[in-house]
Amino acid sequence: MTRVQAPARRAAGLTLVEVVVALAVLSLVVLALGASLRGLAQSATRVDDRVEAIDELRVGAAFLHEVFERTLPLRVAEGGRRLLFDGQPQAVAWAAVMPARFGAAGRFAFRLGLEPADDGSQSLVLRYAPLGVPAGRFPDWAQAEHRVLARRVETLSLGYGGEGLAAGWQAPWTELDRMPPRLRLDLSIAAMDWPPLVLSVRTPLPPGGRFTVGGGAQP
Repeated sequence: MTRVQAPARRAAGLTLVEVVVALAVLSLVVLALGASLRGLAQSATRVDDRVEAIDELRVGAAFLHEVFERTLPLRVAEGGRRLLFDGQPQAVAWAAVMPARFGAAGRFAFRLGLEPADDGSQSLVLRYAPLGVPAGRFPDWAQAEHRVLARRVETLSLGYGGEGLAAGWQAPWTELDRMPPRLRLDLSIAAMDWPPLVLSVRTPLPPGGRFTVGGGAQP
């Protein structure tokens, strides 16, 4: 009698369907990993941008504190009681002594305000130029040197006077015969609200208590 042989076992291995399923699962894992890595890179970039913005404004705020404590109560060149100070809601111009440690000591005119940047955003820019003779007028700001204090600024608001963070602030400054005692700066940077910056406006007098302006003396 002839013995019937059992069919040979199928060789071990993966079918085409199993290979396709495995590749699909692997693709999903790779896509998820790539998205996670992109998210981490974007988060790191945002953190770096925020740290850079905070550092820029911190240095700028320290400089502004020092300059506003050296404000010069100069009269405008046309005479009268009006001081060389222009305080507007979104820009301020004044005269002060440049600290010697910044490499350019002497009497300077300053302007702080928003200016457009190359990428379409706005930057908080400080412009400065030496006061000429007579010193009672502001220079051409377009020709003045500048320093960017903060980038990607969304809003800026300036207040003058004030007895505290929430009381007594006005803009513009309308008392043209005297300096405001304080200046308050509120701004937001790229969806980050910066705490209000309050600067004291001080006018230190030289020995004898008189300022010299264009060859004349100011009491």
